[in-house]
Amino acid sequence: MPFHAEKNKLQLATIAVTAILLSACGKQEISLKGAEDALAQRSVTAGHGVVDYPDDSPSVPDGKIAWEQMNCATCHADSGKGVPGKCTVDLTSKEYERKQKPVDQFEFVSFGKPGVEHPKVNDKLSRRQAWNLVFYIRSLAQTPLSDAEWAEIDPVFGSNCAVCHGKKGVGDGPLARNLEPQPANFRNFERFYDRSDDVLWDHVAHGIKWEGMPDFLGKQDKAKNVKFDSDYIWKLVQYVRRFHESIVPTIAANPEKSENKTSTK
Repeated sequence: MPFHAEKNKLQLATIAVTAILLSACGKQEISLKGAEDALAQRSVTAGHGVVDYPDDSPSVPDGKIAWEQMNCATCHADSGKGVPGKCTVDLTSKEYERKQKPVDQFEFVSFGKPGVEHPKVNDKLSRRQAWNLVFYIRSLAQTPLSDAEWAEIDPVFGSNCAVCHGKKGVGDGPLARNLEPQPANFRNFERFYDRSDDVLWDHVAHGIKWEGMPDFLGKQDKAKNVKFDSDYIWKLVQYVRRFHESIVPTIAANPEKSENKTSTK
């Protein structure tokens, strides 16, 4: 075959492949603003270069005790809606809360923010108590799944997600070893506290570009009689959050009996 004919044939094949790839990309409605890997590069420290993440899942009920200890209702009201003239942030707003990263909220309540008048709790609460407080604040807008709600969604997770993420959400499903990058470990605090609920919803709904995470929005699990519409994907986001938050109290309900400062070891 003449050289020019072979070259033209190769060029046509390249154009065809490119067109197919572009077509496929157009069908996948990924709305992430940045690279997935860049989302997990944050470090929250106590000012001495040590990553300040909790040792175990923060407790929402324990966070309510921290809320009472710090008299947060003075400005935010018991409900979290805010006291007129003292606070303009409605902590009960789902739209607002879904845009907040837990890591940013921890940094704000612990160390404050330049130009914003707000008490700092780093010298009054332990690391653990501060994280408890963050997840209690988050619960004011979106109550964590109850055990009954968790049990209702669990079979759907088992049928559609556990094959990669594992039954316990640690990224060790039967297909995990064949995937690169590895499926996310939902117990990885550094990774998931650096993601807002909006981002988690986007990952479940539209998948993650160039990775093994599929898109679920609009699909069905006919065996479980479940349609993955927008509302159900929000339930899956709550399900994922339960891997790194707790609804179990661990300390006394009376804040006067709890320690003001506990060890961060």
